[in-house]
Amino acid sequence: MPQIWVISAPGLIHIAVTHHDTLLDYALWYPGFPDGFGDIYYGRVTAHLPALGGAFILLGKNISGFLPDNAGAKNLHNGDKIIVKVSRSAQNGKNVRLDTKNLSINIQKSTEIHLIQQGPSPLEDLSRFWENLPIIIDDPHLIHIIPSSLHNRVQIAQTSCTSIISEQIETLMESSVKLPKGIQASITPTPALVAIDMDSVSHSQENQTKIKAQFDANRIALPPLLHQIKLRNLSGAIFIDLIGLPIKKRRLLQQDINDALANDPLSPRLLGFTHLGLAEIVRMRKRPPLHELLTSDHGKAVKILAKVMLEFNSVNHHYRYHLLKLKLHPHLYQALLKDEYAIKDFERRCSISLQLKADLTFKPQEWDFSYE
Repeated sequence: MPQIWVISAPGLIHIAVTHHDTLLDYALWYPGFPDGFGDIYYGRVTAHLPALGGAFILLGKNISGFLPDNAGAKNLHNGDKIIVKVSRSAQNGKNVRLDTKNLSINIQKSTEIHLIQQGPSPLEDLSRFWENLPIIIDDPHLIHIIPSSLHNRVQIAQTSCTSIISEQIETLMESSVKLPKGIQASITPTPALVAIDMDSVSHSQENQTKIKAQFDANRIALPPLLHQIKLRNLSGAIFIDLIGLPIKKRRLLQQDINDALANDPLSPRLLGFTHLGLAEIVRMRKRPPLHELLTSDHGKAVKILAKVMLEFNSVNHHYRYHLLKLKLHPHLYQALLKDEYAIKDFERRCSISLQLKADLTFKPQEWDFSYE
């Protein structure tokens, strides 16, 4: 039976849906730094721009979003107040996307703009899609951040998650992935699209013609590659360059691609093949993709916390010091300051107080710490 693993580290949680040694689904969750998806706000229109097909809505201090005309902005005017829901998290430097559909919340019109209700966490999303599966947590303290509605499904892990699953999670952090038939795919996200290049690192054709060997290799490698798209939450326009094959032969793989995409809850669509033979896929944007979570200032800072904890615990300083001073690049310092959960989680795990300091001389990847 599949199960949902909740694997914790300082400030972050890996959510892995597994069956035996297969990773079926995955999400990365920062409990103290939510992505805002599903949040409901009482906001105010600051600018309705017909030329852009929507309106900008102020949601709070330094927080704003875009509400398209077809999602509820058509008849709005500057200064109007409205209840909106975040339908797409901030990504690639763009504001959150908003919607007004299926909202039945009543609120007094005189109320100032504010957050009405926080959206579901990635754990809640996966638990809803993979309903009735047991939720295995590796740290009893996690029960405090799991909604009470899921408590009846929670179990304390008796063993750790298998090394095979851990390895599969680790590969999601890399820009390339190994596929069957000696194929390797290089994944390159850009602000406008995601480019995926499939390349053969094996020259064995098993006595087949070159075209047939390439066709069979593509056909076998495509399902696990498209599964990687879901696991990494790649979204927007996605272009895949298959191995070899004339364009006419590539189009024969259309049904195989559609069959593989059918298992994705975000319902991605194959739009066809470009004149260059690239498979063109569009996948709905909702939450930030994995690579953005990892490479953001906040993601880098949380990763440093894990490294500091590993080094700190390796020398067993718990009983010698009461304060750990961590110096970071100013951008990482500011990002981590906003995540109180990550700081408190680190302090609990290491039994030491954490003090952050910004160092203007540090590069983003640099960090250092000392004890008192």
